[in-house]
Amino acid sequence: MRSLVKKKTRILALLLVITLAVVAFQLSRSPAKPAFPDPVFNGKSARVWARQFILDESYEAQNALQQIGAPAVPYLIPNLERRDSIFNSAYVKLWPVLPALLKSRLQPPLLSREARMRAVVAFREMGPSARQAVSALMERLRDKDATIRLHSAIALGNIGPDAKAAVPALKPFLKERHTVRVYTAIAIWKIEHNTPEALPVLEQGLQEENAKFRWAAAVFLGEMGPAAEHAIPLLEKATKAADKETASCAVQALAQISPGTVPILIETLKDPDPGMRISAAAALARLGAAATQAIPDLTALLKDPAMGSPTIMGRGFGQESVSHAAADAIAQIDPQAAAKAGAR
Repeated sequence: MRSLVKKKTRILALLLVITLAVVAFQLSRSPAKPAFPDPVFNGKSARVWARQFILDESYEAQNALQQIGAPAVPYLIPNLERRDSIFNSAYVKLWPVLPALLKSRLQPPLLSREARMRAVVAFREMGPSARQAVSALMERLRDKDATIRLHSAIALGNIGPDAKAAVPALKPFLKERHTVRVYTAIAIWKIEHNTPEALPVLEQGLQEENAKFRWAAAVFLGEMGPAAEHAIPLLEKATKAADKETASCAVQALAQISPGTVPILIETLKDPDPGMRISAAAALARLGAAATQAIPDLTALLKDPAMGSPTIMGRGFGQESVSHAAADAIAQIDPQAAAKAGAR
């Protein structure tokens, strides 16, 4: 009898702990409403959208936050400072053994690391409208999680000149591994357009052939536009890289940097890889009338049925034919020539 009483007591104590943990955790996830305007988008307030994104990281919530802009920032900032309390940690451990009925009435556990990461991602996508979060993001540059540190740097770069206070804190990242160096270099450039500081880092990143994100260096050189003209020879060499992601991104970067790269792009139209031919055609299309001299070579590709799917930022065509890419390029460069060639 006594052992049975002890067993029941232990069960009741455990249930009490579970109940307290669940209640405390739910309260910790429902911060008091801040004293500032709470705009509404598609029938939900900024506070609700912020909470939803932290919970499910849905595209719908992300889009809403982008549409709301700056007024949504204060509702996200507290998540950058989330820490796992004893109750939160207990809730994570207890969740698998909770009854299904109880689970259906509660939100699943969310570790503070996930909350911080999702808040950083929200700010990363909000760009300049997240300027109020600069100080909080600078704190996350010291986060124990390397991924959060990296994406905080990216978010600060996307905020742009309003994140100038973060530059001294970002500079030490230029000495870290390839990925961190490359993403930090473009972040600093977006903030203060310091070409002498960013350009050498990206050029070095482009030359590291075994780097996992080598292609990113090419993309970011393209984003620098004419400021990256010094990198044209390196990008030309990269168009021949065995890594086709890097090669394709290098082709696109050349078109972004200077119309003077048209001869290089024309040469790439003859590449044996159909994906590279498509990439070159797309790059020439970007240049428009400045690429008129490429019309004869593009016209020659109108009967090329080969299929490819090159890496082109912002272009999700998947598999397409070389002929389709060539026709599109001719139409963008010279509509009259397109009509004559039957490209459109």
